[in-house]
Amino acid sequence: MNSLVWQLARRYRSTRHTSGFIRFISASSTLGIGLGVAILILALSVMNGFELALKQRLLSVIPHVELEAVENKLTDWQVKVSSLASVEGVTAGAPYIKANGMLRRGTEVKAVQLRGIALDYERNISDFAAYLQSGSIAALTDEQLVLGSGVAAELALEVGDTVQLMLPRFTEDGRLASYSNRVLTVTGIINLGGQLDYSQAWMDIDALAAYLNMPQGTVQGLAFRLDDIFAAPVMARTLGPLLGDYVYMRNWFSSQGHVYQDIQMVRAILYLVLALVIAVACFNIVATLVMAVREKESDIAILLTMGMKPTALIKTFMLLGWLNGLVGTLGGAIVGVLLATFIEPIFAFVTLLLGKSVLDPSIYFIDFVPSLLQWQDIVITVSLALVLSLVSTLYPAFRASRVDPARVLGQR
Repeated sequence: MNSLVWQLARRYRSTRHTSGFIRFISASSTLGIGLGVAILILALSVMNGFELALKQRLLSVIPHVELEAVENKLTDWQVKVSSLASVEGVTAGAPYIKANGMLRRGTEVKAVQLRGIALDYERNISDFAAYLQSGSIAALTDEQLVLGSGVAAELALEVGDTVQLMLPRFTEDGRLASYSNRVLTVTGIINLGGQLDYSQAWMDIDALAAYLNMPQGTVQGLAFRLDDIFAAPVMARTLGPLLGDYVYMRNWFSSQGHVYQDIQMVRAILYLVLALVIAVACFNIVATLVMAVREKESDIAILLTMGMKPTALIKTFMLLGWLNGLVGTLGGAIVGVLLATFIEPIFAFVTLLLGKSVLDPSIYFIDFVPSLLQWQDIVITVSLALVLSLVSTLYPAFRASRVDPARVLGQR
């Protein structure tokens, strides 16, 4: 009986006697399912890629946790870094000083966020040196500066060029009193491929402390790298009281958490929308099978009078409709996997043709489209499409089993 079911399903699907309209509806449902599956696999892979880029690029450069002094600067920071770095879950720590300043070269002026770092410590919590585009940062002297590639491009700076740094000076009550000028030499250019390139500059922590007239040996705060980036809020609340100073407890969620939340929100919306697209395409199978049942009523009546069981008819039309879903799903999965695999070079080619990136690196945290294909996404997407395809065949299949042979044959 199963062999008969399979043969009937194949015959009804491939027969040329079926009306052109039914074939069109059938083809459109198959194409719709394939398109939905392909785009869903691609979209999920791109969202996975953005999440991976956030972890491997942005979060490999910015600290996971920062403890920043509220009033008095932190003293004996070497002892405090060593103590807090031994806390379970903390990989390493480093001191820092942050300041907003202006860089000027000729008539061009650019606002930057300066970060004073102790290079030996900074290497333990940040991988920014891995994105060195040009120059060297083996050491930082008092007169040297490391720039993001966007800042360097806007000021037309290259390694070895000099630039004027203007830092504000404030009175004790917080009012702007004046500003100081320093001439620094660009020793390195960092290219992270995103927003930080257009706002960040690094220099020696002692030099920045001297420029800001901070007491010798003090720092503004301590930064830490964690084993688990998602434990940052908890670890910030854990490390703060252990420090013993009055500090702001910050973590990467407060500065970059919106990027991660946006990725998760877009992933959920895309999954819902594209799943509905697949569902609509699958339920086109209902219309196809209902029309096929009406067209094949005489065949069904003859099969029933010859002793074919209604359950076999149900299986036949379920298989007939499910084959459309199967073809569309497998075709869409193949196309989706290929698109997810090659989306990066495709986007690079489009960028080359347009002459600029669609993702403005001064706005977005990266300027390329990453992709990370995960097999569980493929399995879930394919399973969803196949299940919806099967569900959409139930009503037409049961309707076929209820055809009255006496009525149909009596009209002939």
